[in-house]
Amino acid sequence: NPDSSPLPGELPPLVVMIHGGPTASARAELRLGVQFWTSRGFAVVDVNHRGSTGFGRRFRDELAGNWGVVDVADCVAAARFLADAGRADPARLVIRGGSAGGFTTLAALTTSDVFGAGCSLYGIADLAVLCSDDHKFESRYTESLVAPYPEGEAVYRERSPIHHLDRLRSPIIMFQGTEDTVVPPNQTQMMVDALSGTDVPF
Repeated sequence: NPDSSPLPGELPPLVVMIHGGPTASARAELRLGVQFWTSRGFAVVDVNHRGSTGFGRRFRDELAGNWGVVDVADCVAAARFLADAGRADPARLVIRGGSAGGFTTLAALTTSDVFGAGCSLYGIADLAVLCSDDHKFESRYTESLVAPYPEGEAVYRERSPIHHLDRLRSPIIMFQGTEDTVVPPNQTQMMVDALSGTDVPF
């Protein structure tokens, strides 16, 4: 951007973006939602974490049973790599995603201390509640990504950000459509209710 330049010696803040799906993918094409940030001095990494489509069956299958683990680890690793390489300011790393990417955002914020802030767009807070709200098109999809339910209820609890808000230290902004049938509004509402009265800005 010819109208924007960094302060001398300053590293750019980094936005870690996560696609939805969670088996969709980030594509190498013009996306104005990315250009908005890069044209204003932010670094952006659009993560194709393990399980993303387009890299072969073996890569895709690594998400099976590991949703909330490998996707989070890959986003954290991408942010740390860029900070360690001197390409982003380690004190200004943020993470954002929508739907499944919102879940990864919430999970990353409650399992690591890498990110200074987060943005959850209609993110999933409680995987078990999502199972009960699954729409027909994605029936049993969550079970293939996490564990059979209700047999794997302990795994669902362990991976659901709503049960680990005591670990959340970073400010978070959340957006939710009231008529969303894929990720119902109750997912964001339970986050709002749980964070009300805490010291976490949201």
